[in-house]
Amino acid sequence: MSIEAVNITKRFGQFTALDNVSLEIPSGELVALLGPSGSGKTTLLRIIAGLEFPDIGTVRFDGRDISDRSAQERRVGFVFQHYALFRHMTVFENIAFGLQVRPREFRPSRNQIRTKVHNLLKLIQLENLADRYPSQLSGGQRQRVALARALAVEPSVLLLDEPFGALDAKVRMELRRWLRQLHDEIHITSVFVTHDQEEALEVADRVVVMNEGRIEQVGSPDDVYNRPASAFVYNFLGNVNLFHGRVEEDKTYIHEVETGHVVYVRPHLLDIARLPNGGSHFRARIKHINAAGPLVKVEAIAEWGDPVRVELPQERFRSLQLMKNEEVFIIPKDVQVFPVRNEAARAK
Repeated sequence: MSIEAVNITKRFGQFTALDNVSLEIPSGELVALLGPSGSGKTTLLRIIAGLEFPDIGTVRFDGRDISDRSAQERRVGFVFQHYALFRHMTVFENIAFGLQVRPREFRPSRNQIRTKVHNLLKLIQLENLADRYPSQLSGGQRQRVALARALAVEPSVLLLDEPFGALDAKVRMELRRWLRQLHDEIHITSVFVTHDQEEALEVADRVVVMNEGRIEQVGSPDDVYNRPASAFVYNFLGNVNLFHGRVEEDKTYIHEVETGHVVYVRPHLLDIARLPNGGSHFRARIKHINAAGPLVKVEAIAEWGDPVRVELPQERFRSLQLMKNEEVFIIPKDVQVFPVRNEAARAK
């Protein structure tokens, strides 16, 4: 089932949650709506679901305008952050609920419901917990049950609002990998909202980066991370150093007096040397070294006083034998440059 949002505008009083947003999601894709709080991602998801209605614009499923149809008529499966399981029902009863409350003429038989639920329990890897109650499950298990309940009614699309937001970091990591594997098995068109960049980049086929009610960029995880369309996207996706500079004959000069651009460099795209290499470089003094983990994190102070974060492979760090308070040269290996007049304000 393909999804298309066309020129969607939604206001809540004086606040514009979505400002003329258009988005196409091909059938079978797993798409992440990513952005900070207040960017409009949850409002867009709820409009796709039929839980909210736009002031302007249309929503189409497989090319059909369903803008005036309810969530039930759209046959969407919705998974919330806080599970919303029935505490007095077992795992089996929670998953079966959507099938059992259907009108009699559309309701499957008891045997059909039993078979469907057991197949879903196998899919979510909880076959042995059918008779337990939500209070007897871990957070990750409860979220799997909530997902199975959404899938039981065979929705046309699956929508997830911060599905792992209430879980600790380790469980989040396990469940997002599991969600990716599950989607590869069932191929249902799925959209999930998250503010976690790592989650979106790891799980989604495509990422929709949103900011202040607009879409900044749509692309594969590789596209949005390595080829950001704006300073906001670059700044939002992962750690970044921000400098002012100028561009002249395709060469970037960092921290020039007359600045016309903002220069972004990720910490792992900076190198450290004791001598300049003839290319772009600047002086800095090492303030702190954290050598735990696969990358050594170096904090330095640039010659003009701004902090700089550098991440070095362990082998490179050992070869340099860096010391705290040592003066060094920092060498950018790759930079992204945006004009100040267009990008600096939105990057904050």
